[in-house]
Amino acid sequence: MDNMIQNQNVQGTDTAEPASKMSKRQSWEEKYGKKKKDKKKGKKGLIIGIIIAVIAVILIVYVVKMVKSSVAAVQEAMGEGTVVEEFGEKDMSAYIDVTGTVESQNVERVTTSLTYPVEEIKVKVGDHVKKGDVVCVIDSSEIDDKIEELEEQASDEDKIHAKEIETASHNLSTQKSTNDRALDSANVTVSEAKKAFDDADADYYEKKDAYDAAVASETSTDEEIAAAKEALDAASDVWYEKQYAYDQATSAYNDTLETTSESYQSVKDSTDMTVISNSSSYSSTASQLADYYKMKNNTEIIAETSGVVTSIDAVEGVAASGSIMTIQDDASFQLIVPIKERDIFTIKEGMKVELSSNTLTNVKGSGTITSVYDFAVEGTPTISATGQTSAGDNEFKAVIEVDDATDILLGMKLKCRIVTGDEISVDAVPYTAIISDVDGDYVYVAEEAGNGFYMVSRRAVEKGMSGDYYTEITGGELHQGDKVVTYPNTVTADSVITIKE
Repeated sequence: MDNMIQNQNVQGTDTAEPASKMSKRQSWEEKYGKKKKDKKKGKKGLIIGIIIAVIAVILIVYVVKMVKSSVAAVQEAMGEGTVVEEFGEKDMSAYIDVTGTVESQNVERVTTSLTYPVEEIKVKVGDHVKKGDVVCVIDSSEIDDKIEELEEQASDEDKIHAKEIETASHNLSTQKSTNDRALDSANVTVSEAKKAFDDADADYYEKKDAYDAAVASETSTDEEIAAAKEALDAASDVWYEKQYAYDQATSAYNDTLETTSESYQSVKDSTDMTVISNSSSYSSTASQLADYYKMKNNTEIIAETSGVVTSIDAVEGVAASGSIMTIQDDASFQLIVPIKERDIFTIKEGMKVELSSNTLTNVKGSGTITSVYDFAVEGTPTISATGQTSAGDNEFKAVIEVDDATDILLGMKLKCRIVTGDEISVDAVPYTAIISDVDGDYVYVAEEAGNGFYMVSRRAVEKGMSGDYYTEITGGELHQGDKVVTYPNTVTADSVITIKE
């Protein structure tokens, strides 16, 4: 019995946990069990954080899209935007702007006095021809028949007289053509020499200005001044060379003009002597035969001017009726431009003109005022919306001779800027931008507000001289680069706007 009790006590000892061991287990469970719980809790928190972050990003993207959409909607509602121009240096040169259409200085109306059918037209509209080219042939069959008939009737003396008359007339015509070609050639030489001299003259004054600036500058070195002086001396040498060439060309032209005038007069005197002095001794048959010989010579119609064929009036197979075609010299241009009455006493002969196109940037040139109409001519008639035609306002006009041209063609409409004073560059704004009230003169400026929007603010200005478009700003609150509202009646102070790019 005691043994059983003892055994039971031993077994009880095996199943009952000592207090110290029990304390350790509780400590372990508290320590490691908490870590497990914390780990699970951390994973759960991380997942929740990621979800929140994703939702936040989605919300931000959505909000940004909504803002952009709202901005675009507002911008669209505002239209194309307000017109602005940056404040800064502008060209305030004194000039007058006009427009005109390019014409030829030399226009030939090719005509004939013959009334026979046109056999052949040798050119078409747009063709370039040279002076002396045959451009049209008149059918000479009727003329040939008449010559044959008259020659059968004429005596040998009549035939001789007819040939004398025809030869004298032909010689005079030939001499005129020869003289014209000589004068044209001399004139081309003068034009080329003048252009070379003008270029040399402009280069000389450019080098002179550079030299004067180098001398006046306190920062210029001796080497820079010496280099500028050397360039000026070289330009001066070229100037004298081109001036001499121009003088020689002008002298040669004058000599040619004198020589050709004398030669033509000599041939004319000879022709008059032959035709007029002997006319009383010529029979009617000889005179008629001479006339038909002359007609025969005139059946080949010659271009008297080099240029481009711009119109053809004659028709092959149909009798000529005076006008054959028009040839315009496309190497010498001019523009006849309207001048406003207020400007008529400002425009003077010799003023320089800058030429340009509103649509073609490659088209440009320069010219000179060669004449000013001192009387008003009737302007172009206008047609109202109801179809009624009214006379145009009377206009004064000026002729601009084109001196230098790049890609300028006949018929082009060009902007002509007539330089009437010295070239000036100053800080300025469009005159339309300036407003005045009891507090003085001011402009509106567009200040950037973000997202393509601008806030309108008022800035005081002090005005200087005025030009055709710009007004000088001599003081005030404007700074270089400020975006000045060109038409302030379209905005109000402190309003939000977009600007037209």
